[in-house]
Amino acid sequence: MIRVLLSLDLMKSENQRDDFYAFLKKKGWKKTNDADTVWTLEYENASPANDDTYNRIKNNIKSTLIEASEELKLRRIVYVAQLGNAEFIAKAIKKDEGVYKQFNRPLHPE
Repeated sequence: MIRVLLSLDLMKSENQRDDFYAFLKKKGWKKTNDADTVWTLEYENASPANDDTYNRIKNNIKSTLIEASEELKLRRIVYVAQLGNAEFIAKAIKKDEGVYKQFNRPLHPE
């Protein structure tokens, strides 16, 4: 399995955000909970030992975002992505009894 964590921003295309989110969901991406514009996608049958697999995933990310840009006439998307087979973590920092602490939180909306 290879997991992808994608963080992105729409530049000068904010009014198309809902349509863009719907596009990503249709492509199998899941929006994370409480973290703006962070998405995940899992490639269940992908081998992390194969460099060609990583290249195919990178090309899939690129083609997905280009397709969204063309279809929705987006001005610009900037993004960073992390590819790997390690599990994602979701944490929150908040004050508890006067001390800031780290807590687990769901990665995706429940």
